[in-house]
Amino acid sequence: MSNNPDEHESLRVIAEVKLAHHTLPQAVGNRPIEDVLHELQVHQIELEMQNETLKQTQLTLEESRDRYMYLYDFAPVGCFTLTNAGLIFEVNLPGAALLQMDRSKLLQCRFAQFIVPEQRDYWYRRILCALQPGEAKHFELSLIKADGTTLDTRIDCLRMEPIHGECSVRIALTNITDHKRVEKALNESRPQISTALRNSRNRTD
Repeated sequence: MSNNPDEHESLRVIAEVKLAHHTLPQAVGNRPIEDVLHELQVHQIELEMQNETLKQTQLTLEESRDRYMYLYDFAPVGCFTLTNAGLIFEVNLPGAALLQMDRSKLLQCRFAQFIVPEQRDYWYRRILCALQPGEAKHFELSLIKADGTTLDTRIDCLRMEPIHGECSVRIALTNITDHKRVEKALNESRPQISTALRNSRNRTD
């Protein structure tokens, strides 16, 4: 299209001449043109109202999504969504922090790669079980963080309804490292405590 102002003005003049010679029909079928115009105006208002309703619905959905993402990212536990192939589809900020990795780098990674090698067979059996319909599954696993250290966790798995024909698994991951450390210390000290109690009884006899 030309950017010549004179050409644009010429086209405008031609359009105005055609409009001046164009006469509106007096009726459409057996109906007066006024009735048709009225219906068109009503229809236009209906469309505007529908558009406003759609905008409000979209706004409500966006607010719900933002509220969900806030709750998801600030949950007190790590949350992962895995595909039926065991790939990380979603992860919240606490989950990424537990593994000491950037969230974007975790997406599409195989969750099993963060499990200590000696527990991976156990994980595969548990995840296959979690993909079956039923109640949530609970078990413990040791994970490998980005710095190479391990993390003791409790894992709660729940099968999600199929999306696009595929099931997924939602995982809540809780850090129980401190709990396991205390438990280990208690188990190691139990023989010493038992010995001390026996010695105490012997002295009092």
